[in-house]
Parts: sequence; structure tokens; C-alpha cells
Amino acid sequence: MNLIDMIFIVDDDPIHQQIAKIMIERQGISTNIRVFSDAQDVLDYFRENTNVAAALPDLILLDLNMPVMDGWEFLEEYATFQAELPKSIKIFVLTSSIDEKDKERVRSYSFVSGYLTKPLSKEIISHLS
Repeated sequence: MNLIDMIFIVDDDPIHQQIAKIMIERQGISTNIRVFSDAQDVLDYFRENTNVAAALPDLILLDLNMPVMDGWEFLEEYATFQAELPKSIKIFVLTSSIDEKDKERVRSYSFVSGYLTKPLSKEIISHLS
């Protein structure tokens, strides 16, 4: 399993944040994990670090259902500038939704690497790297 340098967990639920962080650390795939409760904060972070490849995550675990800015709004906004970023970032949608319409909609974003359902498990984590 490859080590992932930096992972962003974007989820408004502190319990899911903790579960994801602990599971990732236990599997030893990353020690550099940042947690965001609001997708807008991630966009702001990207704007501040657009040209600093080392400051950008290698992987984002993105929840779809969040207040303020949800995962869909994040994906829409990210689509407008992702091609300008100095490195490619893997994005996995990590959601409790098992709605087929959501899966279809996620597939329409070519830069999203996959659709995962909560809770994060060892098996799911093994597919991330």
C-alpha cells in the first residue's frame, strides 16, 4: 500500500471525522490528515495555496451532505479551477447516501476517483492508495 502524503477529510460530522482519521492512521497510509467541517474552508485554503504543490492534499474524502456548502457545491466550484492546480488531487466522495442518483451524478465529475459509503473501513481504505 502506498503512503499518501496529505489527506483532507471534509465532513461536518465530528464523529465521522474521528472515525475516518483513526482508520486512516491505523492503516498507516498517512500521518498528515487535516479535517475540515465546511467545504468552503477547503476552497479558501486552495485559493491561498494554489501554486504551492506541497501544501495541497493528495487525497480528499468529501461528504456530500453538509450545511453551509455541501459536497455538490464544492465539486462545482472545484471544477472551475482544478485544471490550474500544480498537482492532481484524488477526490473520493465519502457519504452515507446509497442513492443511485447520487452515484450517477458523482460519475459526471471526471476528476472524482470514486464513490464510497460510510463508515470508512479497512477494505475501503485499501482502495485509496
